[in-house]
Amino acid sequence: MVERSSPRDKVPDQADSSQLEILMFSLEGKDEAGRQTLYGINVFKVKEIVTLPRLYQKPNSHKFAAGMANIRGVAVPVVDLQEYYDYRKSNNQSILILTEFSGTTQGFIVHEVDRIIQLDWQNINQPPEMITELAGVNHGSTLTGISLLSDDEMLIVVDFEKIISEVLGNGIDVVEEATLQKSVSDLKVFFADDSLVARKQISRILDKMGIEYQCAKDGQQALEMLDVQAKAAAANGQSLSQSLHAIITDVEMPKMDGYMLTSKIKQDQRFNNIPVMMHSSISAEQSIRKGTEVGVDAYITKLQPKEFSEALNKLVTPGLSSAA
Repeated sequence: MVERSSPRDKVPDQADSSQLEILMFSLEGKDEAGRQTLYGINVFKVKEIVTLPRLYQKPNSHKFAAGMANIRGVAVPVVDLQEYYDYRKSNNQSILILTEFSGTTQGFIVHEVDRIIQLDWQNINQPPEMITELAGVNHGSTLTGISLLSDDEMLIVVDFEKIISEVLGNGIDVVEEATLQKSVSDLKVFFADDSLVARKQISRILDKMGIEYQCAKDGQQALEMLDVQAKAAAANGQSLSQSLHAIITDVEMPKMDGYMLTSKIKQDQRFNNIPVMMHSSISAEQSIRKGTEVGVDAYITKLQPKEFSEALNKLVTPGLSSAA
């Protein structure tokens, strides 16, 4: 019998937007010293946890694609995270975490699920530049954050969107110009996203739309860069809205999440008349509601170029007219 549980059903509403609930899991057992490297994923991206069912192989798949799982009549692609990170397989490997990213469902094979914890975004740090190997495992460019939980536990936050794009081919590798709404000229936007894949995708879309942009890797860096722009505009006797026409932010980011970033922007008069669009792979109603509560002007799910361009144009066109 397949055992199922849904972390979403067990987690209370997060009142503090700087906090997130993380489902922690391991890809191997503890070492001889009792240490263990733990990985984490936002519970709002987890649909359910099941015992690993039979997998059906798909021809010409990526080497880390484990096959397709039949989940109540729905074919779900499965990624073997242990294989992906070159962990030694254990005999009792049997856990499948079903996730939802950008409206699609996929599964990840893990060694075992550990627990759910609440963690402040400020306690999740960007991995140091050029460091890809942690706990003896080469994580390549898939790291987005790390957090030391205790002397014998370290949490690694992984760029699941990058893994999904690489292994399953989901993502916007090619942005078709015909699907995009062209923007009016002389527009500039600012966006923040901790995912390398997402930053590249957004950059491609904005390039196709003919929009100038700057970007940041997390909310704290974004706020610092925006502060510099606001001070420069003030020094020239101008409103920042005359030169910056929209801000786009992800939800999940180290140091400061998109909710906190949006809240700080909306409370700062220097950013008046600059709309904020929240752009996230989390499509849960609770996440959208929290975005509305902090003042976002639009909330869209990653990553659909046509919807992205249409939503952005709706925000920036009125702002440009009023600024002119």
